[in-house]
Amino acid sequence: MKLFHYINFILIFIVLIAICVVEEVLVSRSLSTIHDRVLSIEKVVAMKEDIQNMDIVMEIENLEYYWNQDEKKLCYLVNHKSIQEIGVEIAKLKLYIADNDIPAFKVSLEEIKYYCHSYLHFMGANIHNVL
Repeated sequence: MKLFHYINFILIFIVLIAICVVEEVLVSRSLSTIHDRVLSIEKVVAMKEDIQNMDIVMEIENLEYYWNQDEKKLCYLVNHKSIQEIGVEIAKLKLYIADNDIPAFKVSLEEIKYYCHSYLHFMGANIHNVL
């Protein structure tokens, strides 16, 4: 009978570890994708002298679309309040395009990169999630 309890305990522990690994992979993939998209936007902005052009607008629209898709998934895995700053910064990017405020646009891109980078380290799998 005790063997059955030990086997159940081990199975539960393995399932918890698997859930943490899946969480880590999904969060890392989502944040890395957003980070890569921001880097591509920075390259486009570096080649243009004006941010009010269709290339940048489409890049921001794509970034927002992918973020909204990822945010829906991430809300099941992490606290929504922890990741909402990225969505706020994406909304600010649209305002900066309308105002053609290039310095603020670049600062907002840096903020998104910072949030993605810090969340990649902050939201990793650890033994506390398992326990």
